[in-house]
Amino acid sequence: MRKYWTVFWVNWQNALQYRGPTFISVLGNILRIGVLLYLWNAIYQSEGRLGDYSLPDLITYYLLQLIIGSAVLSYASWEIVDQIREGTFSSFLIRPVNYLHYWFTLNLSWKVFEGLMVAVGVGLLSFILIDYISIPSRPSTYLFFFLSLLLGMVLAFEFDFAIALLAFWLVQANAFKYMLQYVVFFFAGALLPLDLFPKAIEAIANVLPFRYLAFFPSQIFLEKEAHPVAGLIGALAWSVGLYLFLRFVLNRGIKRYEAVGH
Repeated sequence: MRKYWTVFWVNWQNALQYRGPTFISVLGNILRIGVLLYLWNAIYQSEGRLGDYSLPDLITYYLLQLIIGSAVLSYASWEIVDQIREGTFSSFLIRPVNYLHYWFTLNLSWKVFEGLMVAVGVGLLSFILIDYISIPSRPSTYLFFFLSLLLGMVLAFEFDFAIALLAFWLVQANAFKYMLQYVVFFFAGALLPLDLFPKAIEAIANVLPFRYLAFFPSQIFLEKEAHPVAGLIGALAWSVGLYLFLRFVLNRGIKRYEAVGH
């Protein structure tokens, strides 16, 4: 456990070195969400209400996407694919660390750092938009929301790590990585609330686990999720199942990697 704490702390120090670029990235995301909010405000002026969402609901939804996009969604696969493809993965075969746990710790360190920076930006935006934000009425909502963010972060990393493991079998894994990541983000509800899509797409999204990454936490915060505890149990079951699956696939990938190396 101590070695992973060291990994977390060293990467945290590295993240501080890149606080300038991270701040610019956060600012870019805030501007992007600002444009979306402007467009939705224009749409609501003519429509009045869209589906089950009032204008404050939708503004809150997209502010939550700022937090979720930085604190939950994972992009670790970019570097993992390069390590496997370029052979630098070999050095991890002799290190006394589990590759899956190592990258989870690195990702956690980045997510905590980015999440704190975004929380400051969202806090400022919330102060400006306070009259247009839906605030939870029940104290338990905050606990359920926090737990859903934690489980969403674990699941997002596991999906991203699974995509990266394709590099053991595919030379051009990046092409599949782009396509699969967009599919994950689409069905996670990162672009639009899933219940605003046509019923057929919503039905597909409801049986996939990607909804736990962005849509489920947002629904909890907006108090539109009828069964938050059942949802949290479902997300936990998916995260445990994926963890066991990733360990199996990683071991198979390492055996294939060693065989190709010889």
